[in-house]
Amino acid sequence: MTDRAITKRPVARRQSLFARLRSRLSRRPAERGQAPGPGVAAPAAVIRPVGPPPDALTVRQWLYGPGFIIPGDADYVLELVEPFHLDPSMTMLDMACGLGGAARTISREFKTYVTGFDRDADLARRGTEISLAQGFARHNQLSAYDPETFELRTGFYDHAISREATYSVAQKERFLRVLNQAMKPMGQLVLTDFVRGEEAGEQPELEAWAATQRYKPQLWTAAQYADCFKSLGFDLRIATDVTAEYRRTILLAWKNFLERGELRHLRSSQAGPVIDEVEHSLRTVAALESGALKFYYFVALAARRRGPSAG
Repeated sequence: MTDRAITKRPVARRQSLFARLRSRLSRRPAERGQAPGPGVAAPAAVIRPVGPPPDALTVRQWLYGPGFIIPGDADYVLELVEPFHLDPSMTMLDMACGLGGAARTISREFKTYVTGFDRDADLARRGTEISLAQGFARHNQLSAYDPETFELRTGFYDHAISREATYSVAQKERFLRVLNQAMKPMGQLVLTDFVRGEEAGEQPELEAWAATQRYKPQLWTAAQYADCFKSLGFDLRIATDVTAEYRRTILLAWKNFLERGELRHLRSSQAGPVIDEVEHSLRTVAALESGALKFYYFVALAARRRGPSAG
């Protein structure tokens, strides 16, 4: 099945994919020590046939790669930062660092210093432990923060990425103002995030998706983001609807998981967290398909002159 076929998959066929996943997960447990069949590649991270159920973070890393817990793998991150022309002299921000997969990918590729923040203190701690174990202590500094009240060193950072960091932030204008002030003049900000459809209304798919989120969504429309960027002095270069690509990433991740043979090693008693992630993805995709929820890609240049510090 091609990427294009996934992108254009009708709702019924998308539901069929998730139904197949549920069916596989509810079947009898795999035999102890069962190996993948002929022609089936060994999984990147072997799922042990016995033991406690995997946690949500483990399941998401099976889908998107080690250290990655939201849609988009290492290649995707490198594509996002390609316009930055990074080098070892630079320092950049990652405003939703999670387990640090993006930070380590960037530092490994460019030797760039990455300061990462996440509102989940446990994620930041675990990400720091992984970076230390993999030899990235010097290049990666990962910390917990409050996105509603944080402050940053003025004019210090060359560039910034913000992946799904703002959709649950109430004070988005303040968040973007602090980033604007923290970056060097003409530094680039790449922001990818959920936005509300212009004519979303009270659609049940949006409400169902919101109910799965750890932090209450505080959605803006794409137009509100654009207006805010401009009012803060950013030079907004790109504002593109990438909903189809984001949806495709989720569906391809589950399709690959279904076909890789990893389910052979997962006992039914361990399937609960995987089923939870299936349901989470199903609600996300349904909300995206309804038009009530969209996913946008913004690129903006920091202001040449800076206003007063954020309050």
